[in-house]
Amino acid sequence: MLEFEILAQGCFPADKVDILYQPEERMPMTPAIQAWMDALWEERLSQARALNKRLFDAPLYRLVGAETTGERLTLHLGDTSYKEYVTTREASFTRERRRDELGNAIGVCSVVETSDDYILLDKRQGVDVYEGRDHVIGGFFERGLDVQGQRPDPFAAIRREIREETGIQEADIREQYCLGAAYDLAMPHGEFLFLTRLHIPLSEVQQREPEEDEIKELRFLHATEESLRAFILEHHGRISATGEPNLLLYGTWKFGQPWLASLLPTLESLA
Repeated sequence: MLEFEILAQGCFPADKVDILYQPEERMPMTPAIQAWMDALWEERLSQARALNKRLFDAPLYRLVGAETTGERLTLHLGDTSYKEYVTTREASFTRERRRDELGNAIGVCSVVETSDDYILLDKRQGVDVYEGRDHVIGGFFERGLDVQGQRPDPFAAIRREIREETGIQEADIREQYCLGAAYDLAMPHGEFLFLTRLHIPLSEVQQREPEEDEIKELRFLHATEESLRAFILEHHGRISATGEPNLLLYGTWKFGQPWLASLLPTLESLA
C-alpha cells in the first residue's frame, strides 16, 4: 500500500521550473471552520508543550497544482500556514472534504548524493510527524524566507533545509534538480522532490556540522540499483510518505523507468 501519490515527475533544473503564485488561492474558510481550527490548534499546542516538542505557526506556501509540459514543470502555489496544515490533516476533517478544500501545505525534500555515490538518509526527531521514520533531507517551504526577490523559490527552500540539517553549504553543491511533486495521503500535504548532487565525497560530508537537531541519526547508503531497491522494500512502511517517492524518483533518474515500473507493483501489494 502506498501512502503517497506522485503528481509529476521528470528532471527539471531551476530554469525549467515555472512558478504560478496566487496568494489568494487559500483553502475555503467559514467562521465555523475557523473557530474549530483555533480550538484544535490550542489543544495541539498544549499537547506539544507537555511532550516538550516544538510546535509553532509559520506562513507556508500551499499546493494548488503541479503539471509537466514537455521539458518544463509548472507549480501552482497559494498561501497557507502550519496551523492550517496541522488542523486540516485531522481525519475527522479530511474524510468529509475534497483535497482542494484542505490546507495542502508544501514541503520540500531531497535525495543528497555525494561525489562517491552515497546518498544521505536520516531518522527524524523532535518533529511533528513521522518521528523515528526513515527520511531524506527536507522540511517546509516557507513564505517570506524561501524567495528569490519576490518570487517563491523551492530550490532556495531545499538548500536551506540541507544546510540546517547537515551543514552542507551551497558551495558544496554540484547541481540540483526538481524530480517532481508528490502528495502525502497519510498526512495530507504536497511535497516537491529534489535531487542534490555534491562535488564532495562522503568523508567531507561527515565533517560538516548541522545548524539544527532535527536529525536523530544521519546514515548513508551506497546507491546501486540493487541496494536502493532492497532498502526501499525492507523499510517500506517505515519510510516517511514523502521520502519514499523521493527515493523512487531518484532511482528512476539513476537507473531508468523500468526500475520504477518493476518496483511499484510490489510496494502497492505490501500491507
